[in-house]
Amino acid sequence: MIERRQTARRRVCLGGRVRVAAFLPEIACVVRDVSLGGARIGVPPTAMLPDCFDLFIPCRNETRRAFVAWRAGATIGLGFAQTQAASEPDALARRLADSEAEVARLRAALLGGNDPAPACVH
Repeated sequence: MIERRQTARRRVCLGGRVRVAAFLPEIACVVRDVSLGGARIGVPPTAMLPDCFDLFIPCRNETRRAFVAWRAGATIGLGFAQTQAASEPDALARRLADSEAEVARLRAALLGGNDPAPACVH
């Protein structure tokens, strides 16, 4: 069999939950293998999953956006979607700088509104 994974996988046995939508109940699953790029999960045979959903692993307090790479009965291979911030450090630095500038602006507005002498308008 040809190995197609780009990152090494680790065998695990973790409880997980599939979150399809906010208004639908979560589906319990078992995470069997995990890597930086994806995972293999086991779901109940009656579970109907869309091609894209959030995988929540409670013991790690981790949620990843996942897409179905393959299906074999109750076993599903997942790929994890890359976030723009994780794939582009410059974008993350820009967002951080913008957030810091916004905090400084709000702080100045808050402190300026607490002047003991009110501004007079003539």
